[in-house]
Amino acid sequence: MKNILLISTALFLASCANAPVADAEPVPTPEMAAETPASDPVKRRDPPAIELTQDQRYANWKTVFIERAIAKNYDPALVRSIILPAKINPLALERDANQPEFTKPVWSYVDNAASEARISSGQDKMTEADPVLDMIESRYRVPREVLTAIWGLESSYGRILGRHDIIDSLSTFAFEGRRQKFGETQLFAVLDLLASGDVQREQLVGAWAGAMGMTQFIPTTFRDYAVDFYSDGNKDLWTDPGDALGSAANYLSRMGWRTGEPVMTEVKLPANFDYSVTDGSKKTINEWTAIGVEPVSGQRWNASAGFLDAKLIAPGGARGPKFLTFKNFDVLRRYNNSTSYVMGISILADALERKPGIQQDWPRDDVAISFEDKKAMQQKLTDLGFSTGGVDGRIGPNSRRAIRAWQAANGLVADGYIEQRLFQRLMAQ
Repeated sequence: MKNILLISTALFLASCANAPVADAEPVPTPEMAAETPASDPVKRRDPPAIELTQDQRYANWKTVFIERAIAKNYDPALVRSIILPAKINPLALERDANQPEFTKPVWSYVDNAASEARISSGQDKMTEADPVLDMIESRYRVPREVLTAIWGLESSYGRILGRHDIIDSLSTFAFEGRRQKFGETQLFAVLDLLASGDVQREQLVGAWAGAMGMTQFIPTTFRDYAVDFYSDGNKDLWTDPGDALGSAANYLSRMGWRTGEPVMTEVKLPANFDYSVTDGSKKTINEWTAIGVEPVSGQRWNASAGFLDAKLIAPGGARGPKFLTFKNFDVLRRYNNSTSYVMGISILADALERKPGIQQDWPRDDVAISFEDKKAMQQKLTDLGFSTGGVDGRIGPNSRRAIRAWQAANGLVADGYIEQRLFQRLMAQ
């Protein structure tokens, strides 16, 4: 998908060839030199290795992928017409390493997600799309505010759809980088979509990461969950809000959306709170209440909510806002696996419904650490005996667990949050 904002992109459209195209020629492997007889006084040497260029390796990858796709019974002419013209998209690899929901401070991301302009435009769009949103809510039981927030955050309400040829982007991922399996899986899904007639080659234009349409579906999600909302024979996620929002609602419904339950609720914590429980542990509302967790609004929980499961998160650390997240938070993470993204959707949806925003202050004086700093931090924690489960520059549950363990070992508040000052202290050890 799942898992966006105002994306600067470049347009490339390539039409399907009508006739089969010859497979790309693989780059030959140098032949081994013949053995030198043992009696020959000249010492036998292996031939020098030839370092292939990126274009040569990409051509080889195309040949192998085409062979594999044909072996999976995809039409040879279709496969060749799609794969052979593809070009490497260097911007895709660059952007993949710097996605804003993973690199910006959470408050910077959600400020942008729920900007005044996006709120105002979203309220106008909800009014404009009121009849179709009524039908979608009735059919899928997903709130219009959540769907409109996805629409706004994914494509600025259909205004910014992306201009990248998604075959170029997905083949680039499949060829090299950290997302090879993702790229390959999505390419096979594209072949499925083309074979079924659900999309045409000229429609395959979208974001640098391969997502398409007003709600930015990746090909597998499009194939499995897109709907023809008006039963007119088209699944038009690019220009038809009914198809786009209906498809998003269908996806969320199929992922387990719970009607009438919140996504998240801002809470306040008692003094000297034990932040180790922000490790993803589930407790019921009654259990959270018993240890002093209360809505920041001062209101009491509804009695019927007492047995709902929730997790506590503190994305800005002990100095920032805290939230209880519910099942629908996890459902939205299936759309985009980023805490910042889901918070952005939830906060924007509340604003569209004219609910109050976040009440507690973010620690805006904190200086965020860079992507490279995050990798250095993960390596340092691992070296100190606090395993992060790998070094990738992305701060997920394993890294936060390691940060909390290091904080606890050093007499610090173990909230799993790190910024520049704490990073410097860690690296000095």
